[in-house]
Amino acid sequence: MKEISLEEVPEIPVSHTIGEAVRVLWNDPSLFIRYWNYKGAIFSGILRAPIFFGTYLIGKEALRLALLAALVQFVFRFFFAGISGALIQAFRKVEPAWKALLTIMVLVPTVSHLFEFVLQSGFGYLTATQDQTSGAILRSICVSIISALFTLFAMRRGVMIVGEAESKSLISDISRLPLVIFHFLAFIPNEVSYMLRRGAYLAAVLVVAGFGIFSQLLIWAVTNKPSWTHSNGQEVFLAKYWGVDGMILLIIAVIISSVVFQAQRLKRKEHQ
Repeated sequence: MKEISLEEVPEIPVSHTIGEAVRVLWNDPSLFIRYWNYKGAIFSGILRAPIFFGTYLIGKEALRLALLAALVQFVFRFFFAGISGALIQAFRKVEPAWKALLTIMVLVPTVSHLFEFVLQSGFGYLTATQDQTSGAILRSICVSIISALFTLFAMRRGVMIVGEAESKSLISDISRLPLVIFHFLAFIPNEVSYMLRRGAYLAAVLVVAGFGIFSQLLIWAVTNKPSWTHSNGQEVFLAKYWGVDGMILLIIAVIISSVVFQAQRLKRKEHQ
C-alpha cells in the first residue's frame, strides 16, 4: 500500500470536458479551499486596489476614503481571487480550449462582481460615495475579463498553479511571467497569421473585426469615452475610435508575426 503523507495535497482530477470539470468541483467543493490560489490572491489584490483608489481620487473624494475603498477591495479580492484561481485551475485542461475560455470569461466575472457590487455599494452607502461605485466596478469588470483570460492562458502553461506536481514557487512563476505575457500578447496575431497562411481569410477578417469591437467596448468602459482627441479636441478621422485603433494595432502585429514566421522558415531551410 502506498504511504500517504499528511502534507500531501491530492491533485485535482484531470478534466478534459466542461461537464467533467463541473462534476469534480460539484462532488468535492473542498477543492476550493485546498486549491485556494494564493498567487492569484496576491496579484489580484495588488492589481484591483489601485483601480478603486484612483477612481475615488478622480472623483475628488477625500484621500482617507480613497485609501479605505482600496483596502476594502484588496481584502475582498485577496479572498475571492484565491477561490476563482482554484476554479480556473480546475478548467485549465479542458479541451477544446475555447470552451474553457468562454466558461471562465462568463462565470468568474459574473460571480465575483455580484459580490463586489454588494460590498462596494454598501461601502458607498456608508461613506456617501455612491457616485463612485458604478465607475469603479465597471473598470474592475474589464480587468476581470482580461485577468481571467490571462490566468487560464498561464495555467495551461504550468504557471500560477498551486498544489500540483508541476506547480512552482511564487518567485519561479514571477520569473516566467514576462515570457508568458509576451506569448499572451502574441497569441491572437499568431493565430490570425496562421489563418491567412492556410487561406482562412474570412475567419481572419472576423477575428480582426471582433477584436476591434472588443477593444472599443473595453476601453470605452475604462475611460468613459467612446473616442479620443488630441491638441485641444482635434480628431483623427476614424482612427479616433478605440476599436479602429485596436484593429490597426492587430494588423500591424499580424504583419510582424508573418514576417517573423517567414524568416524562421527560411532559417530552417538553410540549416537542412
